[in-house]
Amino acid sequence: MAIKRAKTISEYAIRRWLTEQNFAMEYFTLTINGNEGTLEDRAGESMILVYDPGEKMVHVKE
Repeated sequence: MAIKRAKTISEYAIRRWLTEQNFAMEYFTLTINGNEGTLEDRAGESMILVYDPGEKMVHVKE
């Protein structure tokens, strides 16, 4: 995964989190919008990841 090409700190943190969780990114699409990233699989299911700059943590949005 090209973390070094991240355009924002939020994108960097979300991509790093995905790497740490061992997501095989060739099977997913990640779209970043501000502090949120939408991760979608090939079946059309998705989850939203949120970077919290205060905590410097990524959380799954419920």
